[in-house]
Amino acid sequence: MNTQADLNSFVSDKSAALLLQKLGSLQGNCLVVADENWAQAHWGNIANPKCTITVVSNRYDIASSASATGLDCQFNDFDFSALADHSFDALLYRVSKERASSHHIINQAGALLKPGGRLLLSGEKNEGVKTYVKQACARFGARTNSEKHGTCYQASVQVHELSPNPLDDKNYPTLRLIQPSAGQKFYSKPGIFGWDKVDRGSEFLIKYLPQFIDSYDHRPQSLLDLGCGYGYLSCAASKLRFNQITATDNNAAALAAAEKNLSGLKDINYSIVAADAGDRVEGRFDALLCNPPFHQGFSVDGTLGSKFLNGAKRLLAPAGRALFVVNTFIPLEHRAKQHFDHVEVMANYGSFKLIALGNGR
Repeated sequence: MNTQADLNSFVSDKSAALLLQKLGSLQGNCLVVADENWAQAHWGNIANPKCTITVVSNRYDIASSASATGLDCQFNDFDFSALADHSFDALLYRVSKERASSHHIINQAGALLKPGGRLLLSGEKNEGVKTYVKQACARFGARTNSEKHGTCYQASVQVHELSPNPLDDKNYPTLRLIQPSAGQKFYSKPGIFGWDKVDRGSEFLIKYLPQFIDSYDHRPQSLLDLGCGYGYLSCAASKLRFNQITATDNNAAALAAAEKNLSGLKDINYSIVAADAGDRVEGRFDALLCNPPFHQGFSVDGTLGSKFLNGAKRLLAPAGRALFVVNTFIPLEHRAKQHFDHVEVMANYGSFKLIALGNGR
């Protein structure tokens, strides 16, 4: 394992990089719990002959990247049931944005770590990492301080005596019924973007979906929901009677929720596919809907925008059309002209805009 100066060769997130720096000095069985903060990890650069590394990730792209280098990696919604209790000497976790996720993983560490094993935590101060370290100490009967590294903090918490009182994870593993507005019911859970509401951009898209469908010369029969979340767009679009709906996402929790929500609808033919911007989806679709994950609250990443546009280009039928909803400040329509002959800003209400794309009308 290299020094601090070389950490960018492992992962761009500084807090995750701190953990990988520690990995070089560990021995035995080590578990890395990787969420979206590890999206830029270069797993092929990670090696320690004294350490057997297992990775669990809730992101399909991360799990695929880790598995491709020969690492033992599981893709799931942080379900550790397939791993033996008290089988790890160290668990490395860069804390998540969701408190429920962080509490869940700290609780699970108590079962997975051997007596005397260590939970290595890292994160930014404003993400509550210092509080998580204190909570982990209380949970494991340990005493340690967080070490400051620029804007990041890191701590190693040893398991001494497990407290019978777990942290409140809001029953993290369980899908729960939400009612974001009158007459609407969906299953969702923490760990999904906007998990307890209907995204305003998605509502805007659905409002104009009948108009979008009317623009076709022949009524579209197949629909792809690219980046489906818990399945709101797919469920709402099902009222327009597509013959086939395919929903895909990169997030394990989103896929489970979308399956639950679509399975509750009558007379709908659907499939769920784990994929990164549709990279594992097969076939071509007459219509494609997308509310991509680069709103405010996410960095505006041109590479991410190109990934979704490339996916849409590949997956649309020759006369197919796509409808994207994005924040008004994101210039997606300009980037889309590199991929599509027909680019139209269909509607704009100030916060969001709808962009229709296609190579035919």
